[in-house]
Amino acid sequence: MFILLHQLSLPVMFATVLVICLAITWIVIGLVRLAIARGGYASDEPLPIRESIVGVCATIFGLMVAFSAAGLWADSLTARSAVQQEADAVENVLVLSSGLPADLQTSVRDSLKAYVAQVVSGDWPAMANGERIESPVFDRSGDILINTIGLVSRQTGANAQPAAYQPLVNQLLAVRHARLLRLSASNTGMSWAQWIAIWIISTTTVVAIAICNNYVPRMQILATHIFVVVVTSAYFVILAHDRPFMGQISVQPTAFLAVSAN
Repeated sequence: MFILLHQLSLPVMFATVLVICLAITWIVIGLVRLAIARGGYASDEPLPIRESIVGVCATIFGLMVAFSAAGLWADSLTARSAVQQEADAVENVLVLSSGLPADLQTSVRDSLKAYVAQVVSGDWPAMANGERIESPVFDRSGDILINTIGLVSRQTGANAQPAAYQPLVNQLLAVRHARLLRLSASNTGMSWAQWIAIWIISTTTVVAIAICNNYVPRMQILATHIFVVVVTSAYFVILAHDRPFMGQISVQPTAFLAVSAN
């Protein structure tokens, strides 16, 4: 379900989350009214529950959202940095390959161009669909890179001046390292424990608001719906940034496209 929400446009995502939150809120209001009536309390009298509980729950919800959002934005920065490092290392390999013998230069450049093409056409759609890092679809780009590293490494061992190839090997290893960081970043995001905790806290707060304002139906509806707008906004921001490579504001392969254009 979360993957489907991530792939929606931002307006549709916000509207979907709002509808879900409103549905839960009306269920809560109905259950609260039913429980109070079954408990023998008068519907037009305040219940002996302090409104301070609402403030406590709302504060905990805010802290939980802030904690989760900080982690998501850090993951997004890591993902963007990994993509840029990988593209820069690929570009460095292409520049350094100009000093190689003609046949080897052609092989290295062709392999790197095939790698970039596979990253853009294979890795990116897979990351956008939430594929795990163990997925075979990522093996294609990985195999191309490993073969290129092996090709240059064999030249390092056979050449009388291996130092001439060492910078090239180092940059290829940097590509591999940044690639692993990118794939790891694609699987980051909110854990199920965090989602469940935030949902429980927000639902508990709605219940507390509904109970405290039960004796004034209009105020009960107004107060719960104001909080629903706040909760929807928080969920929307988290969903929009939850996965670095999913959604409209996800990390794009712009750096790789620039390299392939050279």
